[in-house]
Amino acid sequence: MRRFRVNLKKFVVNQRAPIQEQARSGMSFEVSEANSSEVVERPELGIESAVVRSGRSYFYSVGYPSGIGRNDVHGIELAKAKVIERLSSSQSEIGIGMLDQARVLARDELLNHFDPERSTYLSYFIAHDTVGYGPFSILLADRKNIEEIEVNSPTMPITIYTTKYGRCATNIRFVDENSFRYNVNKLASESEKELSDETPIVDVQVGDSRIHAQIRPYAISGAAASIRIGGEKRVTLDFLLKGGMVDTETLAYLWLAVDADLNMVIAGAPASGKTTLLTAISGFVPLRSRIVTVEEDINELKFNDSFTNVIALYGEKYRVTTKEQVLNALRLRPDRIVVGEIRGDEAKDLFAGSNIGIPFMTTMHCNDDPLGVIKRLSVKPMGVETRSISMLDLSIHTAHSDFKGRRLSSIYEYKWLSRAETMEGVAIGDGDMVNSVRIASNGRLEKGALSESKVIGSFSKKYGFSMRKTMQELEKRARFLEKHGSGSMPVTRLSETISEYING
Repeated sequence: MRRFRVNLKKFVVNQRAPIQEQARSGMSFEVSEANSSEVVERPELGIESAVVRSGRSYFYSVGYPSGIGRNDVHGIELAKAKVIERLSSSQSEIGIGMLDQARVLARDELLNHFDPERSTYLSYFIAHDTVGYGPFSILLADRKNIEEIEVNSPTMPITIYTTKYGRCATNIRFVDENSFRYNVNKLASESEKELSDETPIVDVQVGDSRIHAQIRPYAISGAAASIRIGGEKRVTLDFLLKGGMVDTETLAYLWLAVDADLNMVIAGAPASGKTTLLTAISGFVPLRSRIVTVEEDINELKFNDSFTNVIALYGEKYRVTTKEQVLNALRLRPDRIVVGEIRGDEAKDLFAGSNIGIPFMTTMHCNDDPLGVIKRLSVKPMGVETRSISMLDLSIHTAHSDFKGRRLSSIYEYKWLSRAETMEGVAIGDGDMVNSVRIASNGRLEKGALSESKVIGSFSKKYGFSMRKTMQELEKRARFLEKHGSGSMPVTRLSETISEYING
């Protein structure tokens, strides 16, 4: 396994040297001064930083409000050379674990050129540029709030996608294409792949983050990258409800759907909140259920320790595929299968499993169209047969707006001729027909549609309730969720609360 090491002899940039061997005397990135807009939040980055608002736009300022100016360059070069020299002589492998040590060494040298406050400020950036991953490790420090780091061009400001404010520009950028490549390769050093002229496209998993990067000739701008961050973020009921993505009645309706063992697909565009909602709905699964989750690469689906019967499987493109893991999940005698996302022929096996009584929940990319979901499932690369598609009960659609954030745009119920649920509808595949009914729009239930709702009917049948009693149960659960959604309870703890509700 290749590890990144700083080569002291080449701390001055050598354009002909392999990029992984370069260490720089100057900074590989620039930090500009922040504007004076209203501060709405201060990220915990180990240095004064802020999210500022200007009109309807948000700006993520690293090192707020100051930046790195021309007067800092000489002192930074001397301090950085001193850090590299001292750490290289220690015979230890230089890496991200040395951030604090590098910062102390940099500050000691900077005190010869700047006042203590400025020295402390600049030492933070020098440490990240020598033993960290430049701008990447700075932003990764706020992984609880940042979902994705985006580079559109090597010398344009880096953008990020945050859980709370959506997409934000930052005040940090690389100085050139070599600097971009240098830091990408440091970040990806634990993998066996390297961004280079021979391999201008890399797609790797490092820890809980997925890195996709390209350089010329495929990235016309010179460089492009997306780092999708997983792991520490925790979605709360408070976030879902106050953010306006969904209301308590709609969540209570979905709770009934999970209780009734219905099959559901959450559909929407990238970054529209599909996985967020899937995680929330997964919290409605009874604690004693045996759940098997299948994901590709990133550990996004979270279950708390109260779930003692959860098995997490991972699928990849080149070794054990998602399709193989879905098949393996079916062999593990699950009560329910949760798949992070379906893209290909793994959908066939997931729907086939539902035919033998194993309910599922998953996400897929699709627009807000109930028949569009069925069409995508029926054609390649998914190619699910008609008799299996008829096991689909609900499609839940999410959308994203720059101003309103993520939202649940609609919920549709499917009623099938082959399951004796309808006598009319749209012809599908091998002689089947489906009727789709919209149950919710813009995160709110359409009350008029509930009287003939499949969810209400299925829940009533399973538990021996009258339709009226099930409607009362819906209202009761909505009040319960409103009470417990007023704080910062993680969705991953929702199952504990539901267990208390059921046993109470």
